[in-house]
Amino acid sequence: MTKSLTSPSCRRTFRARYKPYSRSVLSATGLRLLHREGSMRLHGKVAIITGAATGIGNAIAQAYVKEGAKVVIADVKGAEDAAAKFGHDTALGVVTDVSSPESTKAMAEAALKHFGKIDVLVNNAGIFTGLNYVPLENISVADWDKLYAVNVKGPWLCTSAVSHAMRAGGGGRIINIASVIAHIGAPFMLHYVSSKGAVAAMTRAMAREFAVTKSKITVNAISPGYTHSANAVANTAQHEQFEGVSASMRAIDRPQVPEDIAGAALWLASDEASYVNGQNIVVDGGIYMSL
Repeated sequence: MTKSLTSPSCRRTFRARYKPYSRSVLSATGLRLLHREGSMRLHGKVAIITGAATGIGNAIAQAYVKEGAKVVIADVKGAEDAAAKFGHDTALGVVTDVSSPESTKAMAEAALKHFGKIDVLVNNAGIFTGLNYVPLENISVADWDKLYAVNVKGPWLCTSAVSHAMRAGGGGRIINIASVIAHIGAPFMLHYVSSKGAVAAMTRAMAREFAVTKSKITVNAISPGYTHSANAVANTAQHEQFEGVSASMRAIDRPQVPEDIAGAALWLASDEASYVNGQNIVVDGGIYMSL
């Protein structure tokens, strides 16, 4: 007769086998392992996070630092001020234009000079705030090219800039921030929707390429829903448009906040996600599920 996973004898066996893990949780459906006693999930890791002066990127940086990581705040503005809040020994601010090969290379070099290695890259920088609904025929070529330079070329350039250091260090984690909007489609935002679809496709292609080259670098994506970052909320007209639609589709009765994405990014950077590769994790409060 099969013993229940939550039976006293099974609990004793589990505790004996996994004694170092003091924060193990026995759930109704089985056993869930969190992390070792006294450890921090990203202790000793160095992470570059683009677009991290504010919003989702900054929330990810805060989560990483709390779990023991050193972080590089890479942004077109505010990077140094944002890093200063963490302290010189913990964070480095680097002014970075992710659409520039020279700037992304300098970003990686600065990280290596300051911290000695690169373990994690979060490709978070992107253009969204300030976008309005525009029929596809009315999107200017200049607007299309500007958005693609950051949202699509940016992750490619940043990944290219850090890949050598990650290989030299024995591997790494790359996390791309996509969007649920690429899963569901949306009218009058073709440039943005297609750019995030490209990020999802790049995630799978990068994961395959690093696997074939035995690089020990995993690549995953997170697809958030509409998130109440300070910049998004400050743009009143855009905020009202997107929050109205999102609220009607969510299956969780509260707005999405940057910390919701930070939790997923923390897990993907941790040892707990070491066997996860090429995946696109939707963190949207159930919007995609509702379709």
